Amino acid sequence: MQLYSFILGRKHLLSVAELCRVIPKTTRIIDVTAEFMVVAFEEPIIEAQKSLNRLGGTIKIVEIFNEKLLSPAQIAETAAKFLKDKFLGNTTKFSYALSLYGFRHKPEQILRKSLHKIKTELAAQKLKSRFINKNFHNPQNAAINGEKLLSKGAEIVAMQGSGKIFIGHTIALQDFENYSRRDFNRPERDPRLGMLPPKLCQIMINLCGFSKINTNTTTTTTKNSHDINKSTKIVYDPFCGIGTVLTEARLMGYSAIGSDIAPNIIAKCATNMNWLEKSHPQLSAPIRLFTRNAASLNKNDLPSPPDLIVTESYLGPPVSRVPQPSEMRKTFTNVKKIVSGFFTAIHPLIRQNTPVTICIPFYRDKHKFHFIPEIAETITARGFDIEDPIPWELCAKFGLRNTPRSSLLYDRPDQIVGREIFIFRKK
Repeated sequence: MQLYSFILGRKHLLSVAELCRVIPKTTRIIDVTAEFMVVAFEEPIIEAQKSLNRLGGTIKIVEIFNEKLLSPAQIAETAAKFLKDKFLGNTTKFSYALSLYGFRHKPEQILRKSLHKIKTELAAQKLKSRFINKNFHNPQNAAINGEKLLSKGAEIVAMQGSGKIFIGHTIALQDFENYSRRDFNRPERDPRLGMLPPKLCQIMINLCGFSKINTNTTTTTTKNSHDINKSTKIVYDPFCGIGTVLTEARLMGYSAIGSDIAPNIIAKCATNMNWLEKSHPQLSAPIRLFTRNAASLNKNDLPSPPDLIVTESYLGPPVSRVPQPSEMRKTFTNVKKIVSGFFTAIHPLIRQNTPVTICIPFYRDKHKFHFIPEIAETITARGFDIEDPIPWELCAKFGLRNTPRSSLLYDRPDQIVGREIFIFRKK
């Protein structure tokens, strides 16, 4: 067994839900906190960076080399040994970093003492080194990438779990520049359409359960597995807007179909798809776009049923303040009508067990949340089952929780409109 830790994103429950769908069934979840998830794999992860590039909710992947019951004082000793073994005989100066996750008691003090001790032990072995931790804080991904630690140095990661400290080294780092590039550099952008983040699109696609992190087991013993780098499955987005879901689906190897009610929006989406193909000439996943009200879908629109549906509904009009109750009710009624119409229309056009991951809006008034009432019941009444995003047994074991509506939330403290994410399957 090989232990790996996945350092989770800001909305850690979304990250955990995504990982639960992409790790092979043969894995065993060892620990889950608000900052990381430790998983035991039967076989090593193959091409970890490619896997991470398709995980929207994971910041980095860490290969664990020590899981003993260590005290914080032993972190430096363990890290120094790893670095001495890795750079044995090295005559040039190398860089490294130490990052801590899950430590609640004086993490800066632990980091300061550990870094100085590591430096001293390396110097005693005649190894020239420097740590990049600025002001004795965890380094940002940009600094780790800029210093090329994964190829020419090392980032040691210590994680305080439930009763033990895990120590490992980073083997894959989130490509933040690439996310920014394909989000902000595409020719068509429209804030009025909701601006679904690319990372969230990846999470929603992965929540459907078709992708798997690539290991020796998934590539050699699972005949019909779809690793996270390749898939022939078809993704359909009935509210495709300018095509963020379609972009991420195609980059993940899926074929894609998109539709929207407005011809001018489909034209913008087509422009973005053309830009994507020019900027990624190796892209082979096909795309089909058409104009259609999602409540009026028919068999001619989808002659080949999609394997998964990933979409964001209408979020309501742009707002600069929390809407008045009457305005809120009007928006919620409108969204509910649109979503209900779509699920009614799509039901006869897809196969049994087809997953549908959908975002719908909610309003946030500081610490008070306003949700569309009975939206899940409305959808299940149209022939769909709702899934718990995080398995209930995992919630019970590690103190996690889905919402009472079996959904997940994506929002920021300074935002008024948030996204509530559901996973449905056709009965």
